Amino acid sequence: MAERVYGEREIELLRQVLASRNLGALSGKFTPMFEEKFARLVGTRYAVAMNCAMSVLHASLMCAGVGAGSEVICDSLFIFGALAALYTNALPKFVDIHPVSHCLDPDKLEVAITERTKAVVVTHAWGLPAEMDRIVEIAHRYKLVVIEDCAHAILATYKGRYTGSWGDIGSFSFQASKQMSLGDGGMATTSNEQLANKLDLHSGAPTFHSVAHGLHYNYRLNELTSAVGIAQLEQLPDFIKGLQKVAGYYDQAIAGCSYLVPQQFPGSVSTYHLWAATFDGERYGLSLAGFKNFLEREKITEFVNLGYTGMPAYKHPVIKDKLAHAFHCQENQPGIDYCDGLCPVAERVIPRILLTSTVIPEEKAQENAERLYQALRKLEGK
Repeated sequence: MAERVYGEREIELLRQVLASRNLGALSGKFTPMFEEKFARLVGTRYAVAMNCAMSVLHASLMCAGVGAGSEVICDSLFIFGALAALYTNALPKFVDIHPVSHCLDPDKLEVAITERTKAVVVTHAWGLPAEMDRIVEIAHRYKLVVIEDCAHAILATYKGRYTGSWGDIGSFSFQASKQMSLGDGGMATTSNEQLANKLDLHSGAPTFHSVAHGLHYNYRLNELTSAVGIAQLEQLPDFIKGLQKVAGYYDQAIAGCSYLVPQQFPGSVSTYHLWAATFDGERYGLSLAGFKNFLEREKITEFVNLGYTGMPAYKHPVIKDKLAHAFHCQENQPGIDYCDGLCPVAERVIPRILLTSTVIPEEKAQENAERLYQALRKLEGK
């Protein structure tokens, strides 16, 4: 099963929330219950629910002591860790990605660390975990906080251990397109009590008798969303198996195709927010433009995207055009040069990434995979 199901269990829990007449999380029981169940599922001591994953990333960097004058290391494929850094008036420092896994390359990590570095944000791309043992070892050697962006990778494992339990903080997304869709919402995970307490301050902006005791954000998650989350957790493992089965059809479709490399890494088990592969046709005499035109002619682009954003994160306008205060505040001078060629692997690979949704009926996935297979055979003259 790779279709979203909301049924009687969700309705039952929503009725309980409404009957309580308490829809807010501060004195409710469903949000704490959701946090407890989520922490137990991923193998951490604590979980802190928030209104979205961007809030979790922002709060995580604040808890790491990031601010003006700081640098945050981010992978160069996704913009979200960099945005969270900019929210805190820190500067993002981009590191290149692995050409097959699309995750932050630990071989490029240590050289990016400076005396200003406070944290590392690692995105598990498309659902495939990054090489977390090496990343954590390098980062902790320099006393950096490691934040896992698990927005794509709920219940994914690296060397048998769940994402969100490797670093100091994990950040999960329940946005509408994610594996566990609650419409929106997020969850921070950690086994560090001090970090859990700091994160909790930002999940509800605590005030007593209307007095603010610190600059904390109001990122709380409501009881209704938490109730649906509890119900969705109960079916999540089976749903993930459905996504993995769907992804298997696409793997079969490109098996033996030398110019398409499926996303993979030893020890990593993906939970497929999206199925991904990399086009590597130039070495076989097939241009990227020619391949794109072929996919369009064969109408494969009806269900396959080629190229994602087409650019590394540092070429997004918010970075390139310096549209955040962090680029101009005195504490961050001199700034960072986000020049062409900064992350050559990302610049080459991103326009060549193939992506397709796994949240579809199994029969439709089989049909799409067969269409892709037949198209590739046609391209190869078979």
